[in-house]
Amino acid sequence: MMNSIRHLSRLNKISLMLIAASILTGCGKEQPKTEYVARVNDVYLTKKELASLIDTTMVNTLHKSEVIRNWVNREILFQKAKNDGILQQDNYKRLIKNSGKELAGVLLLDSYISSVTINFEQRDIINYYKENSNDFKLRDKSYLLNIIHFSNDNRAVEFRSLVIDSDWQKAMNVFYGDSAIISAENKVLLKEQDVYSIKVLRVVKRLHPLEISIVISEREGYYTVVQVLKKYLKGSLPSFDVIKQDVEKRYLAEKRKELLENYIKDLYSKNEIEVIN
Repeated sequence: MMNSIRHLSRLNKISLMLIAASILTGCGKEQPKTEYVARVNDVYLTKKELASLIDTTMVNTLHKSEVIRNWVNREILFQKAKNDGILQQDNYKRLIKNSGKELAGVLLLDSYISSVTINFEQRDIINYYKENSNDFKLRDKSYLLNIIHFSNDNRAVEFRSLVIDSDWQKAMNVFYGDSAIISAENKVLLKEQDVYSIKVLRVVKRLHPLEISIVISEREGYYTVVQVLKKYLKGSLPSFDVIKQDVEKRYLAEKRKELLENYIKDLYSKNEIEVIN
């Protein structure tokens, strides 16, 4: 039963087999030569297909290049395998058949869980947090931060001054939509090792709770202001409000797991199953 549930997390492993199988039906059919981002002989990766693999509006150029490179590598290997007769080997056909069954099961479970609405109230999440408090204790030293990055140092200085004169949220409201803002996060909980910049981490370590940093010049065109809301030692338990989203995600994940287990139990009861030792 648990193996069937684990299939959901193994979709990426199966995808290589799925792609190989799907290419069989499309190989040899020349696709349009417009609006494509990569090509291996007569097989094209279109912009539309790339968008189906990743959210091209959210990922950076480096990640997009990696996805394209992986596609090219996979296509080169597949075409070589086809030319060498791998697709006609019994071992390949058996793997495709088995992975097809596995994928069908994954898609069935995914379809089922997508069709189910999990109803819950705030008190359910709070109770789950209390009952599983040990699971939510921090495994690393962490910081609760307000952090904002600007492309213009003058705007960063103005923002910092406004925070000092009022507070962080009011400053965010005033600067809402400002073109100089690169990114901003409010009340983000970060492990010490996840504070990506050494310069920022050094400042964060020195700040007291609710203290505002100076404008940190990380590099040309990248200026940071950070506020430490709270510091957490390893093993401490953040309040519910701080990790509410994480608690809710884990609660829902557990409920989905229970639903899948019950669904598979129901399938067991409706089918003739015989296991001979």
